[in-house]
Amino acid sequence: MGLGADSGPWSGGRAGDEGRSGPLPRPVRRAGSRQSDDEFEGPGLLSRPLVVGPVALGVAALVIIPLVVLGSGGSDDGGNQDQAAAGSSASAEASPSLTAPPRPISPPPPVTTSPSAEDDEKDKDKDKGKGKPKPKDTTGTQSGGGVTVTVTATAPGNTTTVTAKPPQDTAATAVKRLAASDPSGRHICYRAYVSGRGWQKPVCDGTMAGTTGQNRPIKALNIAVHGVDGSAGNAFRHSAKPVDGRGEWQPSWTAVTGNGKNYTIGSPKKDAPNMLGFALNVGSGEICNTIRLRQRDWGGRVCSKPRPEFVFGGTLENDVWLEAVKLTV
Repeated sequence: MGLGADSGPWSGGRAGDEGRSGPLPRPVRRAGSRQSDDEFEGPGLLSRPLVVGPVALGVAALVIIPLVVLGSGGSDDGGNQDQAAAGSSASAEASPSLTAPPRPISPPPPVTTSPSAEDDEKDKDKDKGKGKPKPKDTTGTQSGGGVTVTVTATAPGNTTTVTAKPPQDTAATAVKRLAASDPSGRHICYRAYVSGRGWQKPVCDGTMAGTTGQNRPIKALNIAVHGVDGSAGNAFRHSAKPVDGRGEWQPSWTAVTGNGKNYTIGSPKKDAPNMLGFALNVGSGEICNTIRLRQRDWGGRVCSKPRPEFVFGGTLENDVWLEAVKLTV
């Protein structure tokens, strides 16, 4: 089909209009002047659909994500934080020109567990330990109140076990034993201090004290009596400066000593002179002796009446000493 001479841009027909007679209606133009190509301005950046969407998502993420994080307040599974992070990442990918602020770090949620039997036992142990004083450390360094105190412990010394010796058996202990079995009897007990041997065990009522044939002088005699109203004595001893070849007496007699008590004539000291003889007395009855001297045999038995008399046994010679003695009352 051909076009007429009056055909223009808005003239033309449709396939269904071929049989229609008359001219076609013209389109109505809008009022106003038409802009030229130089005056035409395209829509702005914010008016473009592809830009407005990502920008809106970014702004929403900046506002909504902090609210979601604060509202979740540290949930146990952390799902909201992951979703917020995913939304932020998606927004950042959709809008590369916008950078989301760093996600605030919330404190870890508290762990709540139900008390167990083991925890109960630990609490009981702690309660038991309260109020008890802590043991003091005796070694090392202790610190308290800001002041450091050094305590030095002294190591324990060697422990020495000392076995106490039994009391020495004297003339008094021996005569007491006799008196216990014979309270009304008369008894005398004695012991000798022998040069190089020391004190011998006490003997009583005529038994020998000292030695024979060993050339050991007696230096002292320890004596005790019972039932004779006490006794006293004196020793005749070797003299370093003899007069007429004789020894000398001790300066004085002992005091009168009663029943069951010790008295000593002579001296047990190391450098004490040897005894040459002795003199003894009693308050009642009589006292007798038998002696043996150096390099001589036993002499005869000699006795005396009560005080003021006394019995002498031994020798006056300065170079002869007493070796053994026997006494009775």
